[in-house]
Amino acid sequence: MIISHRHRFIFLHCRKVAGSSIAAALAPHLGPDDLHLGTWPEAWRAGVAPNRRAWRDLRHPAAAASFVGRLLRAPARLGDPAHRIMAFNGAQRLAYRARLGRSPEHAHAERVRAFDPSAWRDYFKFAFVRNPYERAVSDYCWRTSKTGRRDLGFGAFLRGLAEGDVRDRVLPRHFDNWPIYTIDDRIAVDFVGRFEHLHRDLARVFERLGLPGPDLPHAKASSERQPTAGWYGDEERQWVETLFARELAAFGYRFPERSTTESEALRSVG
Repeated sequence: MIISHRHRFIFLHCRKVAGSSIAAALAPHLGPDDLHLGTWPEAWRAGVAPNRRAWRDLRHPAAAASFVGRLLRAPARLGDPAHRIMAFNGAQRLAYRARLGRSPEHAHAERVRAFDPSAWRDYFKFAFVRNPYERAVSDYCWRTSKTGRRDLGFGAFLRGLAEGDVRDRVLPRHFDNWPIYTIDDRIAVDFVGRFEHLHRDLARVFERLGLPGPDLPHAKASSERQPTAGWYGDEERQWVETLFARELAAFGYRFPERSTTESEALRSVG
């Protein structure tokens, strides 16, 4: 999530919709006092170091303690800048959990509005969405790879989301992007771009902000996988239609019999 006072915008970061890549493209344009949460490793790989505000956030007692603790988990890597940035990224978020929620990098619109009412009122607000059928597969593949839970089937993953059982860390606590860009079930941002037209829609955002055309990195890559339709049987489709009914209805998303050209090309973008 980004609140840029320099360019007067708010980027609400939905999960598994190329948000890390979008944040990395925006990072070179941010000012020293802009709030940038959750994607500093991607920004660093794009040549952008944490800004003044981010370092100031480490004065928060919980963030400072977390930063030191994360560094010491791998003492042999203390000299590795990538390790320090990862530690920094995880720690900074703790300074904002009380006001922006457990995952402030994916803060809900209602919390962001309460956090900075004047910015919410006056700044250009945008988010990106993705066909829930494709996003669910992307989320499943990423999380099972990250946690090593290859034994968990896709149907069991979706059923776990519906049942809200997050004891196993493979299941995300907050899997629904809908509250990130809506308030009271109404879309609350000025622009909603689509992952399926990522380059076109992000270019529109950059033009609106008066920024040069975006350099969009592939911030998170995953291995090639079968087309989305191949992951689904009747039960899996029913789970997605239940879990993401509001998003499906709002954007007219349908089951992808075959992926669009751009979506296929961008399957690996996180």
